[in-house]
Amino acid sequence: MRVLRLKPIIDIAIPSDFLAESPDNREAIRKIGYIGRGAAIFQVSRIIVYRHRLAGDRDKAQFIIKNLRYLSTPPYLRKDLFKLDKDLKYVGLLPPLKTPNHAPEGKPQRGEYREGIVIKWDGYYSIVKIGDGIYAKIPRPMPLGTRVIVQIDAPTTRDDTYRAHVVPRDRLSIYWGFESEIMDVSKLFDEYIYVILTGKEGISIKNAIEQINDFLSGDRFLVVFGSPYHGVDEILRAEGMENTLKKYPFINFIPGQGVETVRTEEAVIAVLSILNLIRHLHGSLP
Repeated sequence: MRVLRLKPIIDIAIPSDFLAESPDNREAIRKIGYIGRGAAIFQVSRIIVYRHRLAGDRDKAQFIIKNLRYLSTPPYLRKDLFKLDKDLKYVGLLPPLKTPNHAPEGKPQRGEYREGIVIKWDGYYSIVKIGDGIYAKIPRPMPLGTRVIVQIDAPTTRDDTYRAHVVPRDRLSIYWGFESEIMDVSKLFDEYIYVILTGKEGISIKNAIEQINDFLSGDRFLVVFGSPYHGVDEILRAEGMENTLKKYPFINFIPGQGVETVRTEEAVIAVLSILNLIRHLHGSLP
């Protein structure tokens, strides 16, 4: 599956306590699955799990990130990259993503991209596992365990091995799933010029369309979500980051909501669907 990568690139940030209302790990895994599915549907490039002081003992950053990384990893690499871990006990409840990096079964075609891991060396060459019983031969030595994206060049004399070359992720013209990482809220905005803060206390989306259209002329922007107990505005004020709250648009994407609280995983899907529509109307989609 080859899906053209949309512009601008959208990253999202979710708080480390967004699982605070989950009664058990089974329900927590389902919520993580909703986040992952929503991110993949709308071509999110990066999910940041941000830590903040109001999270306290509700901080589940490590649990969230382990399961997001498992979810985003191609199924044929999971046994190589993940060992037995109590935090991954219920990964069987995670929904399949089937993003382009989750390669279909069978032999790859010339020009196809595959994600893999370096498993051994063969002289000057690195041997990369790119499927169940399928390998790529890369003409450069790379450390064992290195995770790479390769493009298939040609078959070799071996039925299970193909010549290929490494392609940097940021040079791909197609969507390749999402990456995820943990970050402190104080560092969250360092890499971004364009940021959207979301929450019930923000201005109505109908009054923010022009601001969002301005963002669509850039290359990348970040969308920040709050937690079940603390909105983005409350989190930033508790961190002494009032200037950040004033610097970026704070938008209510669900005016007139019919429930007291919109859950983070629900907000992610709702907000991304609206941004996707605006991106389409702006002409950023085919």
